[in-house]
Amino acid sequence: MYDLGAHFRVDLTKSKTPSVYVYKGNKYRISILSNSLIRLEYSETGSFNDYPTFFASNRSFGKPKVTVNEDNNILIIQNENFLLEYTKEQSFIGSKLVPDQYFKVTIPNTDKVWYFNHPEVRNFKGTAYSLDDSNGSVPLDKGLFSLDGFASFDDSRTPILDQNGNIIAPNYTNIDTYLFIYNNDFGSGLRDYFNLTSLPPMIPRYALGVWWNKNEQYSEEDILKLVNSFKKYDIPFSVLLLGEYARAKNKYSDISFSFDKNIFPNPTALHNYLSQNHINLGLNIKTEGVLSVEEVNHNEFTKIYQVDKDKNIPINVYNSNLMDGFLRGIINPLISSGVDLLWVDDNNKDNTLRDFTMNYYLSKNLGMTSARRNLVFSRNFGIAPHKYSILYSGKTNISWKTLRFLPFFNANASNIGVSWWSHDIGGYKGGSEDAELYMRYVQLGVYSPILRLSSDAGKYYKREPWRWDVKTLSVVKDYLNLRHRLIPYLYSEAHKYSSMGSPIIQPLYYKYPETYDEPLYKNEYYFGSELFVSPIVTPKDQVMSRAVHRIFLPSGVWYEFKTGKKFTGGRRYVTFYKDEDYPVFARMGAIIPMAVLDKNNLNDTSSPKTLEINIFPGRSNTYKLYEDDGVTNKYKEGFSHITEINYYYKENDFSVSIESKEGRVSVIPEKRNYVIKFRNTKFTDGVQVFANEVNVPFKSYIEENDFVIEFNDVPTTDKIFVYCKGKDIEIDASRVINEDLESIISDLGITTELKLKLDEILFSDMSIKEKRIAIRKLGSKGLSNIFVKMFIKLLEYIAEV
Repeated sequence: MYDLGAHFRVDLTKSKTPSVYVYKGNKYRISILSNSLIRLEYSETGSFNDYPTFFASNRSFGKPKVTVNEDNNILIIQNENFLLEYTKEQSFIGSKLVPDQYFKVTIPNTDKVWYFNHPEVRNFKGTAYSLDDSNGSVPLDKGLFSLDGFASFDDSRTPILDQNGNIIAPNYTNIDTYLFIYNNDFGSGLRDYFNLTSLPPMIPRYALGVWWNKNEQYSEEDILKLVNSFKKYDIPFSVLLLGEYARAKNKYSDISFSFDKNIFPNPTALHNYLSQNHINLGLNIKTEGVLSVEEVNHNEFTKIYQVDKDKNIPINVYNSNLMDGFLRGIINPLISSGVDLLWVDDNNKDNTLRDFTMNYYLSKNLGMTSARRNLVFSRNFGIAPHKYSILYSGKTNISWKTLRFLPFFNANASNIGVSWWSHDIGGYKGGSEDAELYMRYVQLGVYSPILRLSSDAGKYYKREPWRWDVKTLSVVKDYLNLRHRLIPYLYSEAHKYSSMGSPIIQPLYYKYPETYDEPLYKNEYYFGSELFVSPIVTPKDQVMSRAVHRIFLPSGVWYEFKTGKKFTGGRRYVTFYKDEDYPVFARMGAIIPMAVLDKNNLNDTSSPKTLEINIFPGRSNTYKLYEDDGVTNKYKEGFSHITEINYYYKENDFSVSIESKEGRVSVIPEKRNYVIKFRNTKFTDGVQVFANEVNVPFKSYIEENDFVIEFNDVPTTDKIFVYCKGKDIEIDASRVINEDLESIISDLGITTELKLKLDEILFSDMSIKEKRIAIRKLGSKGLSNIFVKMFIKLLEYIAEV
């Protein structure tokens, strides 16, 4: 077979399960991969596959403990997670009337039984191919999470890889199925899934910033104006995606891997300009074929592939020789010209296997042959979709229905191990350009894995924040800056995802399964280890100018991330949010590292010179801040760094240690400035700051409800210790609905006298019924009927609390 190079070669020792865990007959092979993962193979010819597939990369990772009982006819394998019973040499698939006639797996001490062709109706599903043209929900494919405690995946039709990474067609008549049996421990099932399929890649740091994608025919001058506008309004962005208009055209086809030289005469100079501004360049490509008129090294491609250089070549992804020529002669020169990100959008839903195969080649090639951590951005082709790229959800409609579906869609993708979904923030096409909808899209984008401002071409699509009114610009600007400030936290969570398989977004129903079908709470999710988000996805009440929002908070104590107000978990709340506010909560003791942005260089997403650490009270905690250079593959060689942040909480004193724990300090700033924000905490003058046990000058002050300590120019190799002593240090800033009501009354366009009367009624000891009567009477005092109805409705909300 063709040798694609060292970076495509496969370690066959990982793809074969050790024989001690394999039970085999003439027609069957049962491999126990872990205590909760079984591989089931059946072949009439007795031929079985030990090569990896696109789905299964590693079948040798566990040391399962099982008890085996067998005779000439029956095989029984069991442990604490499963009981497998099989009549040897019989087909795994029973009759329609008796589906478990010859084979079944039972979860001990339950009535849960799996057999081949089990309907698995309690599966919570995973994700989808895309959201193109959807106006709300779309059908979802199978996921791993199920209330049954098991899920199966058929690998019998997935292409096989030989030792050189070449693709081999599978034996389509064989059965090759993986059965995950985790019962109530979904975490173990997800770990097994990542062990089997491989962990997600570590994306470059810049991908966590703000992306810009508008399908305009940009010129170099247009890009210069765009970059300057972001600078002018102090708004960061880190990725520029160029669509089909950037590619060269000819009379036959627009399939191309070349920039249009009439628009971009010098792509390398464009890339250099963007790089100077810390902006990374992505290019939309189609991969069905290579034209003979390509500007990018067509001659090199035909030389490697050894065909007539004047021919247009359709790309057959199953031809290894052709693909080698395509990668070396077309793709690598395109990357060398300054493209950081390949946006592959063939949108070939009827042949997803072909497009997945292209993803395989591009990702393996870029991941190993380039010093930079170049990205592939593509659609979901359905086979272990976390493996190779950031996923593109297609051209979505602009609507509240679309927005309402996105948080559930993001969280549900965790059921199949996916975190890196990228959606059109603001919506791509159709609908109406509405300021409130735009703001809520951006706020959700800040608390999503990828934030990509996106729309179709057209001057009336307003993704540019500066094209809106002053208030909308202010809100969007603040949130886009917040996104870049959160990158230290997001990158650390991304590292957990790529190294341990911990999804960045996890749905509430992992801990509260009953909320899966609960429309008020099904959109809520955990955002990394420290935050919890309850997205606003419906329009506000126009009269009170607030989004009336119902929240369920998990058990424990939570703090509103913006205000620091305390919420007791394990209960439901009715809340009222202004346009500029968003329901994000930090768990008790949360530690959230953030960047203080350089105002002269907002786009820079590298490890910050000034680090802000937000710490919430209530319990001691440890957070590991992960950093590397963010752009190369050197992290795989150990060029990364862990800083351990420890918070020691007591009722009357608290302290923080910051210590370089492991790795290469060369990948982080030599010295740092620190801003330590103790949230919802009183001022105390009993403060000491040490670096390697030497006193460090500092300043401390109160900022709203936060106690802040600042100190500068401390070597990052020093062990820092911040000690604070006080009494009753936590501010009792619990959330009370009275403050919401006062704020609503204050903002109304009515007389002050009526405001006072409303205040007297709402905050009295009267019953709800008596308050309704009193408010209606205010109609005769000049309170408009629209406000009377609003306050009657507010009383209903109060009654829920």
